[in-house]
Amino acid sequence: MNRRTTALAAVAVLSAAGLALAGCAQPNAKPTNSEPAQLPLIGWTPVAADDVQQGGTLSLAVLSSGTDEGNWNISTTQGANVPVVNMTSPLMGTPYKATKDGQVEVDPNYATDIKLESDSPQTVDVKLNDKAVWEDGKPITANDYKATFAALSGKNTKFNIASSAGFDQVSSFDVVSDYEFTFTFGETYADWQALLTTPAVPADIASDPAKWASFTTKPLPSSGPFVMSKIDNNAKVYTETPNPKWWGTKPKLDQIVWKVIDQGAQAQTFANNEINAVEAQDVDTYTAALKKSGAKALSSGGLTYSQVTFNGLQAPVDNVNVRKAIAQAVDRTLIAKTANEPLGVKATTDGNWIFMPGQKGYEDTVGNKLPYDIDAAKKDLEAAGYKHDGSQWTKDGKQLKLSVIVPQGTKSNELRAQQIQSSLKKIDVPVTLDEVPSADYFDNIQNGKFEMATFGWQGTLFPISSTESLFYPEMKPGGSGQNYAFVTDEKLGDLWKQANAELDPAKRLNIASQINDTIASYVPMLPIYPYPNVQVVDKNLANYGPGTFTDLTEDWTTVGFTK
Repeated sequence: MNRRTTALAAVAVLSAAGLALAGCAQPNAKPTNSEPAQLPLIGWTPVAADDVQQGGTLSLAVLSSGTDEGNWNISTTQGANVPVVNMTSPLMGTPYKATKDGQVEVDPNYATDIKLESDSPQTVDVKLNDKAVWEDGKPITANDYKATFAALSGKNTKFNIASSAGFDQVSSFDVVSDYEFTFTFGETYADWQALLTTPAVPADIASDPAKWASFTTKPLPSSGPFVMSKIDNNAKVYTETPNPKWWGTKPKLDQIVWKVIDQGAQAQTFANNEINAVEAQDVDTYTAALKKSGAKALSSGGLTYSQVTFNGLQAPVDNVNVRKAIAQAVDRTLIAKTANEPLGVKATTDGNWIFMPGQKGYEDTVGNKLPYDIDAAKKDLEAAGYKHDGSQWTKDGKQLKLSVIVPQGTKSNELRAQQIQSSLKKIDVPVTLDEVPSADYFDNIQNGKFEMATFGWQGTLFPISSTESLFYPEMKPGGSGQNYAFVTDEKLGDLWKQANAELDPAKRLNIASQINDTIASYVPMLPIYPYPNVQVVDKNLANYGPGTFTDLTEDWTTVGFTK
């Protein structure tokens, strides 16, 4: 699925069609390219079902809920973030599921067969599992998918959607029967499988923009092995129990309890046995959590990366040369080392706007086009019309000052902002930290109430098509989409159109390289480093933990505690 934030604030999300909102080199030194750390694809050792006890409560922490973010529908701009995606993942499923190596395979709980029937026109046939039902017992049918595809197409602008990527290319959708449908693309769409990693929504909801956006205090109806059985929006505690209508393998757990807890308090909550696992994004959390008796650290690679987004409509970062100066002055290597090495994993910077280090197609475009270079940063500021008097930069009598918006209670964001502040101080550009309540953080970003923001984007199995919404088209503050820089380069529209229609892998990667070069030319956002997935968990917790492509677990029915 897909993806948005790790530190609540720390990350925005990419759903299948878009991204989810998920935290010292010497002066003038240019970081050398290094091979990305080869972390495992999954961080835990699978435990056989017979060795997992029946029953038990799994308690987990998140940084926000769907209620806090404004919607539980993960296909909306508010709901498309990592905490909401994680909380709802036991409640939903899709025809395709991710494998541990980043491929997809048919999930027999939801589909019995999926075929690409024709390349021209590109037509896909899907046969659904006729045993699959919503939590009220009504069958999950082709009409539900038809309505969901229509809502996500972007054709009806009344629907609040995070991204229409791929769905907007579907020219026709045909219901063959209650349990079979086909869809055809107007033009070839290379990442067609991504559309079937997006959860369906009941047709009566997906056909009504008001209902679609109405899940502000509770989740959508369940189609997974668990249901949300108790909601306490005041205490911010959410309880999920086995779905009595579930047709698949019986879950091991009696319940999953999600608690909204500030990042800084999670380690102590773990030590107090109030939760069974904690995501370690900072060394304080990592160190404190490991002091708990019976705790163990698990790590894997990840698809989430930290970055700085520039508000292209807000002076002074509305000037492309100011953005380039910041990009070349920020010491990404130091920030990566500071964030990751204390967590017991090697660090590497992220220099690509589409691919993560280790993914096929990755190249260090940032390192090639915008290397860490203080002298070059100063020349960029001069190109922007600023003059340096020995202690500050001024233009038309006004000093150059910047700010970074930071969510309260999220250490990883605060630390990263402080490091950006420290980097820019070396070129005499002062940076203030604009601290806001964590619940307001993404609202402010979506509404353009910031200059710079540093959070993490969580990618998908289909990085070329899913990243499009971060950069194209141009988005208005408060509007639908995920382009929080609010600016674009119109060349990207044609390049992404070419990439999404190209079935030849080598040619497609070449187009992706051109996309990266174009983004580097106007710098709406600066990638910094990839997050490793690190969790500290109770040693008897089974089949749960960090994974590169399978976040948290491969199968919620197998999660539990060892006998």
